[in-house]
Amino acid sequence: MLRHVSRKLSNPASLLGLVLLLALAVLGFTIAQGYWHLRRAVQGQMENREGEILSAVAMSQQFGNKATNLVQRLQNPVEQLALTLEISQLEDTVIGVRLFDANGKFVTAFPPNVTGATLLPGTLSELKGLRPVSHYDEAGHLADLFLMNPDTNPFPLLEVNIPIHARGETQLLAGAQLLLDAHDLARQSASIEKHLRLQALEIFLLGGGLLTAALVWAWRRLQKAGQVIQERTGSLLRANHQLTLAAKTSALGAVTAHLIHGLSNPLANLQDFVAAHSHGEEGNGDWQEALGETRRMQQLVQEVVRVLGEGGTGDVYEITLAELAVVLEDAIQPAARTLGVRCEVSLSTQGQIYNHPANIILLILENLIRNALQVTPRDKTVRVSFAAAGSNVVCAVADEGPGFPEHLLKNLFMPCRSTKGGAGLGLAISKQLANHLGAQLELKHNDPSGCTFALVLPDSVFAGNHEATAAAT
Repeated sequence: MLRHVSRKLSNPASLLGLVLLLALAVLGFTIAQGYWHLRRAVQGQMENREGEILSAVAMSQQFGNKATNLVQRLQNPVEQLALTLEISQLEDTVIGVRLFDANGKFVTAFPPNVTGATLLPGTLSELKGLRPVSHYDEAGHLADLFLMNPDTNPFPLLEVNIPIHARGETQLLAGAQLLLDAHDLARQSASIEKHLRLQALEIFLLGGGLLTAALVWAWRRLQKAGQVIQERTGSLLRANHQLTLAAKTSALGAVTAHLIHGLSNPLANLQDFVAAHSHGEEGNGDWQEALGETRRMQQLVQEVVRVLGEGGTGDVYEITLAELAVVLEDAIQPAARTLGVRCEVSLSTQGQIYNHPANIILLILENLIRNALQVTPRDKTVRVSFAAAGSNVVCAVADEGPGFPEHLLKNLFMPCRSTKGGAGLGLAISKQLANHLGAQLELKHNDPSGCTFALVLPDSVFAGNHEATAAAT
């Protein structure tokens, strides 16, 4: 269950939906709290309005009488009830009255069948402060107010408690309680409540829409920022990879130059020694094979020395792609015949390249082709092609070997142990040489039937304003 929730949260769309849901829930809860608070405040004001009006009427009735014995008269329960009835006649919705003494005890009621009651402590406290108090019950029952009344249907009732006191006096003489039919108040309350609900719904829809739009906009900006950060992180990782590769291959280049300088003379002496013995013992195949290997090593040393030497001189000349293809084919065919593998070179574009990048391209392609020859079974074919791709030229080397294992693909161009028993530096060096030219070297195809490496040569390595075109037939 926890894993399922974790997978859901890892999905950006699910996470956005959860954030929206929580935000809308908080907004809805806040609006609901505001709605209930405002509803109670409005209803309280409507209840107290009736009490304040009737209290003002009661004060006018009490203080309008200028008799000198007003205080003594209002202390009489009969006079108090008479005053209460006078007040009740001003309101058509009064259905009964109760009279309480200054201590909140029930004294009498009208009509006589109104049941007795006791003032609540909070209500009595307000009356002693000479403040009217109202209570609204939207589902009251007449059976609770009148004796022998069987009606138990809900009935909206408003209870208004009015203090009775003399002018200039702060002492409570009695409390008059008026029981009112509150159907009008119920209708007004329902109308206001409906209006508040509609306003709350409108606020929720408007606020929810704005909140959703803001969150979606912020989420998209956050996703874009995350993508930019991810791309920049990837660029930094690639740059770090290139710097690491450059450091390794640069160190390798220095070591190679030193080794070539030290091996040149010993290889020449070794070749002379093997040549002397191979002629002295005619027919000895081992000496002939050793002589071929020493000659090949001497040729490789000479090629590297030539490339290094050309890079340090100012000699510049141009060769065509066709000439480059011929040189490449001549250099590779002996090794292909020795391994019993066919090597086909095809050219479908044209162009001219300066000599220094051409030599580097030859080194890269020779390394790729030798690797392809070593993994291709006898009587199979390694195909090398030069083709146009817009303003670029793609040099592809395809073999019919078993392909690369999956675990090697991640660090294909990093120095490592070779699957053929070597140091595994050939592809790393080729990648760095391609980067030096501004070219791209990548594995374009890989499966158990063979793989294809592509060296994409940019327009900058060609002489003049080059635009790759199909070769004339």
